[in-house]
Amino acid sequence: MKISAVNNFKYSNYGFYSSVKPKQSPSFSSLKLKNDENNYSDTCFYRDADTLDCAATLLKKTFPKGTDILDFASSNGEEAISLYSLIDKSNGKYKIYCFDTSDRAVELGKKGIYTVFYPMSYDYLLLPEFSMLDDSNTREIKSKFYSVMEETKNPSYEINDINYLCQLERSPYFKIKYYKLKDEHKDKIEINKGNINNIDKVLPNKKVGAVLFRNAMYIETGNFSANEFSFNEDLNINKKEIIEKIVDKVYEKLLPGGLFILGDIEKDHVYIADNHVNDKDKLFVSDYCTFIYKNSPLWEALSKDGRFEPVLYKNVDAPLILGKEQKVPTIWRKK
Repeated sequence: MKISAVNNFKYSNYGFYSSVKPKQSPSFSSLKLKNDENNYSDTCFYRDADTLDCAATLLKKTFPKGTDILDFASSNGEEAISLYSLIDKSNGKYKIYCFDTSDRAVELGKKGIYTVFYPMSYDYLLLPEFSMLDDSNTREIKSKFYSVMEETKNPSYEINDINYLCQLERSPYFKIKYYKLKDEHKDKIEINKGNINNIDKVLPNKKVGAVLFRNAMYIETGNFSANEFSFNEDLNINKKEIIEKIVDKVYEKLLPGGLFILGDIEKDHVYIADNHVNDKDKLFVSDYCTFIYKNSPLWEALSKDGRFEPVLYKNVDAPLILGKEQKVPTIWRKK
């Protein structure tokens, strides 16, 4: 799978999933916790595979002997395993330290058994039963997955919400398999409870080659998409200040040439204006009766003083605010 880290990078809407779309509305999840346990923990293997593959390529080129990687808002570690599988087979030594604020997600990650099921997940093509749908990218991703993962038995403990799976089991096409890391790779992924605001306390006196914080900045800032905006939203939160503090800490933690890897959802890049924004720095969106930041405070913080440069842009659908399609930077490199 060839990934080009250039500004006009193009991608398919479904990453390695080619043009095949499940008939059901996908949940972006192969981990489905109960509502009171979820805490933003939905995840799947190889979500936004293009960004992960580009990051893997850059990491192997920049740090050929290996480096440590930090993954915040990591859920149960499926994203970290995906990235590690794309790096694996290199000669370097790489280890990913995962952190999440959800006790339940961390507990499941430590136990180390993962599910892939159909329908209602984007990573269902990893299941052998769907090999007839494979294209070349899918076959390569599956090869990477099975190089580090192996099938295992249904564990005695509950992984996904039983009621949720019971609904899926009504489908005559329902499939589910359980996987774990192969023994030789278990020490490459470590999962603990933690928050990106404490990144300076992780691996003290040591810098890392990459920090992942994908599809989670909106949680720290209490940000919503415009169509989710409610007049009950706390607009006293200074989103720009929160973002700047996080970016400053990430910058200090990264090695020169290190990567800050983001997600591609709209509300991590487009911000509802809070009460700290001057009138000249916000735009009114009449369809949703709300103001947004004229310029993304995340992009401004990363571009400040030329400390970071964007090395990968993604075309994402964001029709509510940005028009039919918009480029958003998902990988930034420390200069």
